Amino acid sequence: MSKFLFILLFSSSLVAQEFITSSSFESKTAKGITVVEFWVEWNAGNEVVFLESLKDCYSYRVCIVKDSGIQNQYKVTSVPTVIVFDNGVEKTRFNPNIMMQLPATKKEVQTAIDDITLTKFQ
Repeated sequence: MSKFLFILLFSSSLVAQEFITSSSFESKTAKGITVVEFWVEWNAGNEVVFLESLKDCYSYRVCIVKDSGIQNQYKVTSVPTVIVFDNGVEKTRFNPNIMMQLPATKKEVQTAIDDITLTKFQ
């Protein structure tokens, strides 16, 4: 029984970042604070690994190869680009450097989320 519980707990921590598509993008970003990583598989080595550990927000990933319409709509020119939305409105954007790596830290992205949350109480 304990081995089964360990496997169950360990495997649940390996769940990958949820992908959204053009058909679900608007509904997923329309309510609350949402962080979206615009991503492509060939640059998986530079994916943003801390998205799932951000607090007080939803986080998703969009594959720009499969959904170039979303890429064009939000004028994403390189990956990984991270955009923070509040009720469907873009509030903050973190762009990659020339090495196609996101220089923003988890703390910087979390601070952007916290700032959005605080403005709701002012």
